[in-house]
Amino acid sequence: MRVLIRKELISILCSGIGLFFALIFLLANGLMLWLFEGNFNILDIGYASLDKFFSLSSILLLLLIPALTMRLIAEEKRTRTLDMLRSRPISVSRIVWSKWISALIFVIIVILPTLIYVYTLSALSNSVGTLDIGVILLSYVSLICLSGVFIALGIFASSLSQNQIVSFILALLLNFIVYFGFDLLSTIFQTGSTRVFIASCGLYHHIIQIQRGVVTIGNIWIFINYILIAYLITICILTLNNKNVKKRLLTFGIGLLGLNIIILFLPNTQLDLTLDKRYTIGDYSKELVSTIADNSTAKVKINVYLEGNLNYGFQRLRNATNQFLIDLNRYADYKMDISFIDPSSLHISREELPEYMAKHEMPSVMLNEVDRDGKVSKQLIYPYAEVIVNQDTLQVPLLKNIKGNTAEENLTASIVNLEFQFIDALRLLLRSEPQAIAFIEGHGELPRAYVYDAEEALAKYFFVNRGQIGNDPSVLNDFKVVIIAGPTQRYSETEKYILDQYLMKGGRILWLIDGAYVSLDDLANKGQSASMKNETSLDDLLFTYGVRIEPNFIQDSQSSQILVQNHSDAQPVSIPWYYSPLLLPSFDNIITKDITDVKAAFVSSIDLLNKSKLAAKTILLTTSQHSRIIPVPEMITFDVEHIQSDANYFKDSFLPIAVALEGKFQSAFNNRLIPDSVNQQNHKMQIESVDTKMIVVASSDIIKNEIIGEGDDSEVLPMGYDRISGRRYGNRDFIVNAVNWLANDDGWMELRSKTQKLNLLDKRLIYESRTKYTILNIVFPLCFIILILGGVTLWRRYKYTRKLL
Repeated sequence: MRVLIRKELISILCSGIGLFFALIFLLANGLMLWLFEGNFNILDIGYASLDKFFSLSSILLLLLIPALTMRLIAEEKRTRTLDMLRSRPISVSRIVWSKWISALIFVIIVILPTLIYVYTLSALSNSVGTLDIGVILLSYVSLICLSGVFIALGIFASSLSQNQIVSFILALLLNFIVYFGFDLLSTIFQTGSTRVFIASCGLYHHIIQIQRGVVTIGNIWIFINYILIAYLITICILTLNNKNVKKRLLTFGIGLLGLNIIILFLPNTQLDLTLDKRYTIGDYSKELVSTIADNSTAKVKINVYLEGNLNYGFQRLRNATNQFLIDLNRYADYKMDISFIDPSSLHISREELPEYMAKHEMPSVMLNEVDRDGKVSKQLIYPYAEVIVNQDTLQVPLLKNIKGNTAEENLTASIVNLEFQFIDALRLLLRSEPQAIAFIEGHGELPRAYVYDAEEALAKYFFVNRGQIGNDPSVLNDFKVVIIAGPTQRYSETEKYILDQYLMKGGRILWLIDGAYVSLDDLANKGQSASMKNETSLDDLLFTYGVRIEPNFIQDSQSSQILVQNHSDAQPVSIPWYYSPLLLPSFDNIITKDITDVKAAFVSSIDLLNKSKLAAKTILLTTSQHSRIIPVPEMITFDVEHIQSDANYFKDSFLPIAVALEGKFQSAFNNRLIPDSVNQQNHKMQIESVDTKMIVVASSDIIKNEIIGEGDDSEVLPMGYDRISGRRYGNRDFIVNAVNWLANDDGWMELRSKTQKLNLLDKRLIYESRTKYTILNIVFPLCFIILILGGVTLWRRYKYTRKLL
């Protein structure tokens, strides 16, 4: 058989059709990927990814392999050499396998020089190690497997006719059917499970999955199946009159059918070979979505409006959304109805569409696209999805917009965040009863009007209550989280005891407490105000739990602006308001990951104590590296000139402003008497908590919303909204994430911990070396294959010339 393979391989290498195949394949890839402008040009796209190469190569192989295989059997039939081979002690199966193997080796040789593309991406990428080599290798394997199927089908087509043109057309048709046909056929069915089953019979469904770095037994077996089936039918055609061969083939066919049945019942375990495991669905997501399969009354429909004429970045987000929903739907037994809708296809005029979508809480996003010549084109897109469960609907924003991130970084963050966003909506729509939380009142806390935005945001997830503590130790037991927002008066010992025991029994508390106090009225009217320590009497509780809110204010060079009256001009001017820092969120914590800076005024610092070794502390928000601590009492003014003139003024850095604590806590009332006014009926004091958690924030301004206007004309501004810049900071995201982290232990918030490495090409290097790498990626593969084919041809000619001499 080795001799047959060698003979067939040399025959292909020295043939004109082999040269045609190699040149067209490599030239088409080189020109489309590196020279011609468009969505396939890797340098224009700017991502260190070869997904465009693999998708283009799949189509080229579909078209070109029939030309390679059309003569393999047809020519043997026409020249009667097949009968000559049969007369020798060589089985037909060996002849077929030798032709298949030799053709596959030739295709691998042709694909081999495209590895120069990997080198180019590595040389042009922003940083070392950004290439996902596992995905690239798996994608190359997928091309080889795809080639194996197309070659097997081509040999089968070639066995049907002596006419090479007929064989070519038939092979082309078969390739199209097994690659695209089943996927197209699936679209006429309504049920998700039927559509997926039919699509999975074709190769496109599996190639897409493999080329993104995910593989299952079914993905590999489909290629083996097609190759073996094509082999069986080919042997049957070539041995029509041989009964012994037919019996063996029948046995082989029955065995193949049995193997298919066995594999059908095997667990379809998915192996995620990506570097960052980006396609691994979380356990919480699987459990939640599996309830859809078990619940016949829950009708789930998902409409995604990211469709139509999109640039590569948003097409990437669209494809990632599609793949995620397909993966997720597997665990729902394909009971979710998923549709991608082009907003422009809705029966609404182009002028009315933005208003219509905005009314449905999906405002448009302006996409500015700059081409190679610097021309700017504008387009409105709607990166949203609707999740509909029975009659209830929630909108899911697909695009994250994080301050300081580039467009590519925001798109990558959006892709990483898809699972969290969709599962967030599904869990809310599928839940039976929401949990209850409570805002504490009675100590000068922020009035309800000033936490209206927070209550509205949290009402999506919880029943939000308000009330005073009283003297019943069980008064807080029904609330999953208690929020203390901006107290200015003392808590009684009874109230402190009830809070302490609530924590000991597993209650969760969000403390938003100002370390110092300043009169905003005096600042507005007099331009200055005295400051003093904020006496809430909660210091001893927090001290026992491991933190201390310092009686100070923090100034920061990274701050918002404030309008002040200029004495020489009637118009107010904006100046840096150093007492209103823009706080930096921790990038690797699930509460603060992928949120923008948090705006707050008159924040204090937090001192972390070593009081509890059983409770872990995590800093959530800090100041910038240019900060200054202002101890109180101190006169607060708008004077910024002396600050700006002192280069060494901001001498502190990264001061903690918000801290999460998780674990076991000692009671602040250990070795102390229970306050007399506590109702002790059926109550026993607990001196150590069960596992629980809390968040301490040294500023109530983070949760506070402003109100403009008066009476009926008043308007609530969102948390973190800056009226001067018009920007909305990350306050709402921080508060919502913080309360959800406190309230939930089911693993849902852990979905925010997913990361994905951003694989970008260096634009400067592209600009400087574009011509060099374009020539390299077009010319090198062509030279490589010409040397191989030319070398074999010359060697063969030299060998036979010597024999003649």
